[in-house]
Amino acid sequence: MIEAFVRRLERPGEDGKTYRSFIIDWLYFERPMLDRFIGEQFNVQFEGPAMHIDGTGYPLGGFIERQIEWVRLDPIAAFELRTRLRKAVDAAVTDWIDGRPMKFLPAIVEKPFPDRAAADAEAAQIIRDFLGSTGKPEGDG
Repeated sequence: MIEAFVRRLERPGEDGKTYRSFIIDWLYFERPMLDRFIGEQFNVQFEGPAMHIDGTGYPLGGFIERQIEWVRLDPIAAFELRTRLRKAVDAAVTDWIDGRPMKFLPAIVEKPFPDRAAADAEAAQIIRDFLGSTGKPEGDG
């Protein structure tokens, strides 16, 4: 499995850059990250490995970052905030889905696209259509 991670991290172009940027925080923290919630003003990270007691996982701590400032969370504060954020995600997604025709697929380890390039092009076109004339992606000439 490690070789598969390394192959993805070594990919050239935007895929490799995105994989690397997603885990960049691993370099700065001693403990592994359990969860990360990124808002417009705050970045909240929870540290593991989780301590499991009576079927409940408790993070060992966490951080709230705001621009160039941060505060450390003790395990109980981290557990409480993580619980609230997870509930908020569920509520936001449930509200967003309401009335939208959605087709959930069976969960599998890898969610392949029959044609990745075509799927990426379709996603880019949807974004451009949504943004209208202002939708020029960074890096386009």
